[in-house]
Amino acid sequence: CKSKTKGTTRYQTNKDGSKAGDRASTGNLTKHATKCWGKDVVKARMKGVEAQGTDGSIFSAFARASERPVAASDRTLTEAELRHILAAGRPEYSLPRRRIVARDLHAAYERSREYVMNLLQEYPGRLSFGTDAWTSPNHRAFVAWIVHLQHEGELLSFPLDVYEVPEVRDPFQSILLILFSNIVLVAHRGGSCAGIR
Repeated sequence: CKSKTKGTTRYQTNKDGSKAGDRASTGNLTKHATKCWGKDVVKARMKGVEAQGTDGSIFSAFARASERPVAASDRTLTEAELRHILAAGRPEYSLPRRRIVARDLHAAYERSREYVMNLLQEYPGRLSFGTDAWTSPNHRAFVAWIVHLQHEGELLSFPLDVYEVPEVRDPFQSILLILFSNIVLVAHRGGSCAGIR
């Protein structure tokens, strides 16, 4: 429970900052519990009686409130059901359709891809390329190709591509093969980054 000042009150020290003499006392806590939950609950707790019907399960709480038991459903919601749930209590909100959201995300990705591609092609300084390799929790090996540059006083890093390594025999050899294929690709395209996804 919280006090009127929207914060939790703790009586650990006096107003002057010295330790309170009664900080181990439970009198204030008992008064507070009586005021919040009632005398019956406090008496039951003092006697050691378990509170009735509390097992911590939200399903049992709803089952007590309704006449029939509540069951969890793993069924995927349809678009109409999801729209109904998201707009519940807010009829003034307009939720876009999933195809509109997908179209907008695709357009935003294409614009940002073109911006990064132009930025890399027209960059007057040196580009620093880096790689990183890791194994995912499901034991798949990945290698990432990253470019770093300084643009308008800020350090920018862009992941250029992420490869899943199909078969790992020697990690060093796999990384060299991927790096070599990227270097050949960039050299083949005239040193531009146009082919980088």
